[in-house]
Amino acid sequence: MENLDNKSIIAPLAPRQIVYSETDLADLEYTPLRINHGIYIAVVSGTATLNTGAETYHLVPQMELSFTSGCLMQCTNRSSDFRVRTFTYTTELFAKTTLSIDHIYIDYNETHPSYVHTPDERSQRTWQELLLWLNMAKMLFGNTATPKFRELQEENFLQSFWLWVFGTIQERFDTKKQFSNTQLIAHRFISMVKSEATLHHRADYYAAKLNITQRYLNKVVWRHTRGRTPKQLIDAQLIAEIKELLMDSTKSVTQIAERLNFPDQSYLSRFFRRHTGLSPAQYRNQRSIHWKF
Repeated sequence: MENLDNKSIIAPLAPRQIVYSETDLADLEYTPLRINHGIYIAVVSGTATLNTGAETYHLVPQMELSFTSGCLMQCTNRSSDFRVRTFTYTTELFAKTTLSIDHIYIDYNETHPSYVHTPDERSQRTWQELLLWLNMAKMLFGNTATPKFRELQEENFLQSFWLWVFGTIQERFDTKKQFSNTQLIAHRFISMVKSEATLHHRADYYAAKLNITQRYLNKVVWRHTRGRTPKQLIDAQLIAEIKELLMDSTKSVTQIAERLNFPDQSYLSRFFRRHTGLSPAQYRNQRSIHWKF
């Protein structure tokens, strides 16, 4: 792939609202990064593992991933030929360009952030169409120039892109297959963990918000997350949050503990060591060697 951008995922900065890049996601290897913008990723070669805290995705060629509201991301186990094409966009632009789109499609994208194309003709046609959209994004937003009509181009592109994506849902997925109630509960739980784990660390809180018993929540999550418990997913999200905050050298462990609603820094340190085998200070020192600011 030409023009590999080793800066990984580039955040849009005013006056730019969309940025296109081609990358190996190397900057996401050593510690989770918070992606405070929307991102669409297409894997064009190689394999890797993408962790967003509570969820893990095994990236393979012809796989799409879409995160519209920002999240923590860490990419590990990258093969030597791993490459993606991606564009990022501001959340403000996303909100503006999707006002006229039925919220059902937005919700569907949130609960189905990944898709792997199959060898059949229908799916391959959709993949080729996606590459055409990425070629357009590259042409319009692949450099730092700010043409006269860039703002209008960004709005038109993103709205048209999402209309295309939502128009292909029936082609990509078996719409006759209805999601069970337990699948919807599992999706809802994971979404809640991503946004609320920094404040609420106990599974019974989420069970209460979902109006189910904790025992039933354990059963549902275990079934739909390949044998992981609600507590394991909550802890995984918290570990990702701690790792991301530790890369800010101005924040003390005490400050991080307060921000993430731990009783004190000692409790956080024990929690972190139990899950990583390192103290917060050891992790910070180890990762700062690799991290490029």
